[in-house]
Amino acid sequence: MNIFPPQLQLIPLKHILPYSLLLILFACQNPKTEFSEWYAGKQSTSGESVNKIHYLNYYSQELFIDTIYRSMQGPYEIKKVSINEKGEDIVWITSYASKLVNSRTKAYVEDRFMCHNNFNYKDTSSIPWKLKTSGGNSRIFTLSEGQTKIELPEGFGIPVPANQNFEMVSQVLNHLEKDIDLKLNHEVEIGYIKESERRNKITPLYQQSIFVTKQIAGPKGRYGLPKLCISHHLDSNALDGDHPNHDCSTVFNSKKYNPYEDSEGRKYTGHWSIPYGKETLFTDVTPMLDLSENTKIHFIGVHLHPFATALELWDTTLDSLLYASKIVPQSKFGFKEIGYYSSEEGIPVYTAHQYELRSTYNNVDSLDNQTAMAVMYLYLEDK
Repeated sequence: MNIFPPQLQLIPLKHILPYSLLLILFACQNPKTEFSEWYAGKQSTSGESVNKIHYLNYYSQELFIDTIYRSMQGPYEIKKVSINEKGEDIVWITSYASKLVNSRTKAYVEDRFMCHNNFNYKDTSSIPWKLKTSGGNSRIFTLSEGQTKIELPEGFGIPVPANQNFEMVSQVLNHLEKDIDLKLNHEVEIGYIKESERRNKITPLYQQSIFVTKQIAGPKGRYGLPKLCISHHLDSNALDGDHPNHDCSTVFNSKKYNPYEDSEGRKYTGHWSIPYGKETLFTDVTPMLDLSENTKIHFIGVHLHPFATALELWDTTLDSLLYASKIVPQSKFGFKEIGYYSSEEGIPVYTAHQYELRSTYNNVDSLDNQTAMAVMYLYLEDK
């Protein structure tokens, strides 16, 4: 359930190929042992208070911008990378950052030309413990314009085998400049701690993605609502005719859950074209969150497209707002800043609660076909 492949609407496949790695349907759970069990015999400290952080840099190939490229339409590269610390069982990733570099002048370039940089596991079968990140595609980080660095709270990290292979997906865009001749590299920096040098406890995190979907076909009504209930909504006692007391509740079966199509013929997308003006969407993300136990969120990253004005995570069981990303737009197009959440204390989340993601876009450009995505990358404590 990491991030699933969007059922694309009016968007050619070649424009979203990088996200075919990002958005994939649920896969079977790995029957390996939990990380906490695998790691139990390794926890020891020397009493010192500081873990030494190492940094590793990778560069994408040159990505050439010579015209307008909207979100997910620009040149991209998929590159195999690894950390490869010999003599180590695991390393703890603590940060991930990407900058754009002018290939000709070697000067840094503003991130308004960054579509995204993704960091994925390449082969989860080589991981000796069960990965809680759900889905056939296992994302660790996503960066984009307005949010180009992730630094986990002190004392937290993502454990990975020291010889693990990864995929780095780098893509550029250009919203405004028609007359342009620019070659860029993504310069990526990975921060990590060697297990052999760990001097104090590190709390393991795993990444789980949740995202807004929009209905594009099928009968009216929320996801999973039986057709007999469309005119009656949730009040099963109000049904007339041959179906008294019909159950109009929605029950998600995690093994069969597909965020892009329900059993009643409704179809959804996670990457949609936005109309002119304001549009607010609500999505029940409880089955995407896929909690197996009560835990806490310690970091939230956010991915949005231009004209987004709000993205909020709600606990609908308590009718409580858990997090709202701060969004600072550029003067013409894109973002100066997309806010993130980082906390050692964390946000509690519960298996018995329901959760909802709410996005708002306000498209003020009537001339172009603008697209939207609304994703939160949650980093949860792996208990």
